[in-house]
Amino acid sequence: MAGLLLVCCVVGWFVGIPRFRDSIGDSISEELSTQVASQLDTATGELAPGTYTLSVTDLERQIEANVDESTASDVGISVDPSGIEIGFTSGTQDFGYSGMPVARDGRLAIDDMTVDTDFLGWIMPADRVADIIESGINDYFAARGLEIESIVLGNDEITFTTVPAGN
Repeated sequence: MAGLLLVCCVVGWFVGIPRFRDSIGDSISEELSTQVASQLDTATGELAPGTYTLSVTDLERQIEANVDESTASDVGISVDPSGIEIGFTSGTQDFGYSGMPVARDGRLAIDDMTVDTDFLGWIMPADRVADIIESGINDYFAARGLEIESIVLGNDEITFTTVPAGN
């Protein structure tokens, strides 16, 4: 019995948790990319190199409308020149992440991502959340043949200056 319990724990640790993280990460990244597209795309879905401003308030509203309330509620995203903060409530517990979005090598990178709760950091580490956000934004621009040249953080908005990929 103890051996079976040990095998179950090992399988859960090495298979279950990574699959859970990947499942959540992929769905959040895809949702983020979709919501960015709904704000920035033209009617044809094409995007020319230039400057684009993403409203974090609109993004937050769109994500809140599409999130499964049984897992998270009160999703909050805020941006100012000091960085980005993402918070949500699960059950009665509040959770949050924060970091500094920057443009690096034609892509979005989030530096110094931290999580405010050790338990949440164990379930979904801060660097994994940074990867999820980076993937959602970078996949969007890459699909349109663009690279991010610079990022300016404003009050609940992020302005991306883009150039053709490979420049």
